[in-house]
Amino acid sequence: MYCDYFGLRESPFSIAPNPRYLFMSEQHQEALAHLLYGITIDGGFVLLTGEVGTGKTTVARQLLEQLPSDTDVAVILNPKQSVVELLQSICDELNVPSCEIPSVKSLVDRIQQELLRRYAEGRNTVLLIDEAQQLSVDLLEQIRLLTNLETSEHKLLNIILLGQPELLELLARAELRQLSQRITARYHLGPLTLKELPLYIRHRLSVAGMSRPVFPEPVLKQLYRLSGGLPRLINLIGDRALLGTYVQKQNEVSLQTLKQAAREVFGEDIPDPISSRMSKRMILTAAVLVGLLAWGTGLMLSMLYKGELGGRWFEQVSGWLDMPAEASSKELTAIEQITKPVSVSAERGEHLKAESMPSSANALPVVESTVLASVTRSPVPLLQDSSAAGGVSQDNKAVKDASDMALWPTDPDPDLLLVLAYRRLFKAWQIDYDPRQQPVVCDFAEVNGLACLSLDGGADLLKQLDRPAVAGFTHKGQHYELLVLSLDAMRAWVFLDGREFSLPRSDLDGGWEGRFTLLWRPPPDYSAPIWPGASGDSVDWLEQHLARAEGKVVTGTGRARYNTAMVEQVRSFQRSKGLNVDGVVGPRTVIMLNSVTQDDLPRLDEPGS
Repeated sequence: MYCDYFGLRESPFSIAPNPRYLFMSEQHQEALAHLLYGITIDGGFVLLTGEVGTGKTTVARQLLEQLPSDTDVAVILNPKQSVVELLQSICDELNVPSCEIPSVKSLVDRIQQELLRRYAEGRNTVLLIDEAQQLSVDLLEQIRLLTNLETSEHKLLNIILLGQPELLELLARAELRQLSQRITARYHLGPLTLKELPLYIRHRLSVAGMSRPVFPEPVLKQLYRLSGGLPRLINLIGDRALLGTYVQKQNEVSLQTLKQAAREVFGEDIPDPISSRMSKRMILTAAVLVGLLAWGTGLMLSMLYKGELGGRWFEQVSGWLDMPAEASSKELTAIEQITKPVSVSAERGEHLKAESMPSSANALPVVESTVLASVTRSPVPLLQDSSAAGGVSQDNKAVKDASDMALWPTDPDPDLLLVLAYRRLFKAWQIDYDPRQQPVVCDFAEVNGLACLSLDGGADLLKQLDRPAVAGFTHKGQHYELLVLSLDAMRAWVFLDGREFSLPRSDLDGGWEGRFTLLWRPPPDYSAPIWPGASGDSVDWLEQHLARAEGKVVTGTGRARYNTAMVEQVRSFQRSKGLNVDGVVGPRTVIMLNSVTQDDLPRLDEPGS
C-alpha cells in the first residue's frame, strides 16, 4: 500500500526469509561461514541456534543459494513427526520411492542405497532440519544413526540442525552425548546491536529501492528499545510504521507513529525487551539500592537531628538549587558539541559489516561496508567558484608542521572540505575527479574500476590497510574532514583545505574520530564477499592473485571454483596478514592481496603519495 508513496519496488520489511534482504552482520557472516565450513567436513552435525526472529532460516536460505552444484539438499521444515514419518519425509526430499509397508529398517536401507548412488556420481548430500528444538530424543537418536551411513573412507550425509535455544538444552542431556560429540561446527545467533540497527534498516530500504532515510536517529533508538534488536520484530514494527507514515502523508517516521506501530504489533502493553535473567538481577539490584537509600536517609536525618552537620549543608544544597539553569544548559551544549560522536549520515553513506576486525589491528570496533559503491550516495556539494572547481586552491602549498594555526580553518565549510579531500584522494589514484560532472563519489569510483570502503576503526587499522583515506578529525573542538596521505609510527602527512602538512602521530590519534573512507580496487564482477563454493570471474581473479602472492604461475584454464584447497590458501594468507581467519574473501582480504600483487597502488609509505 505504501510502496508507491515511498518509491519502493516492494515492501522492505516482509518477514519472509528472502536471502536478498539478508543483512550480513558480523555474526550472520560467522554463522554462514560455520554452515559452509560444516558441510565441507566429512560427515557430522552442524548446529545453528538463536532466539525466535534472529534470522536463522534466512541464513539457511542464503546457504542453499551458495551450495556447490554437486550438492543435494533435503530440507525438513516440520520435524515434529514420528521416526517413520521423518524417514519418509527424507525419502520424499531425496526422491526415493516409498515402501509399501514402511518400517525404520526398510526406509533407512533405501536412504543408504540412494546416498551410495549419489556418492558414486560424485555428489554430496546435506540434510537440513529447521525448528529442530521440536525433535524428540528418539528422533535425534535416529538422526544420529543416519550419520553412520558411510563408505570405508567417507560419510555419506551431512546434517544441519537449526533451532531455538531449547535445542541446546536438549542436546546437553546425558542420553544425547553421542550426538553432541559429533557436532563439528556450532554457532548461536543473537540480536542485532544498537550500532547495527541503522545499517540493517538502510540495507533493507536500499534493496527495496529507497536511498533516502525515513527513520531519524531518535526513532531508530526507540525502535531498538522496542524490538530488542530482533530482526523479525524490527520488520513487523517497521512495516507498520511506514504504513502509518503513509496514512499521515509524512516523509519520515515520527516517534508517535513508531509507538503506535509497536502497539499494533504487541497490543496495548509494549514489552520491555529485557531478559528474565536480567530482570531478576535488576530487581535484586533495585532492592539493594532502596535498602541502602533508606539506611543512608535515616543516618542523615539522625546526624541532622544531632546537629553534627549544622546549617552549612543546607547552605550548600540551597546554593546548588539557586544555580542558574541557563548556565548549565550552555555548558552541556558546549560539551555535546565537542564530544558528540560524528557519524556519516544516510545522505553520505551506508555501512554494512563484512569481514571481522583483525585481532591486532587496533582497539576500536570495526564496521565495514560491503555495499561497494554506495558509501557516499548523495551528490557531493559542488565547489562555489571556478578556480576551486578547476583544481586545488592556490594555497595548496605543502607545509611541514601543523603548529601553524592558519592551517586549521576557524569556520570551515564541511562540504567544501569533503570535496577537496576526495579530489585529492582520486589524484592519489591518478584520476581527475570533477564533482560537477559526477557528484556521487562512489559511482564515479565504480566507473573507474574502484570501490568505496567505509570503516570504523583507529589509525592502526588504516596503516594496516595501507591506503590513503578521508577521515573525521577533531582539532580544538572543531570537526574536520581531512585526507591521510602518509602514516608511520611518529608522524602523519595529511591534506586539509587545499594544504598538505605533517602531524605528530600522537596528535592524529588524539583527534581521530574513529571513522574513515578509502578507495580500493575490487576483483571483476565483485559485488559481495566471496564465500566457499562460489565461482565466476572474481574466483578466477582470486586464484591468480593467490598464486602471485605465493610466487607461482597459474596454469589453469579459468572458471575456477572456490573449493576447499583455495579456502585453505585464503585462510593461510589471512593468518599471515593478521586478518580474521574465516576463509571469506571480503574487501580487506582483497586489499591485502592487491598490496602483495600490484605495484600501481597509492600507499601510506611516502608523504604526498
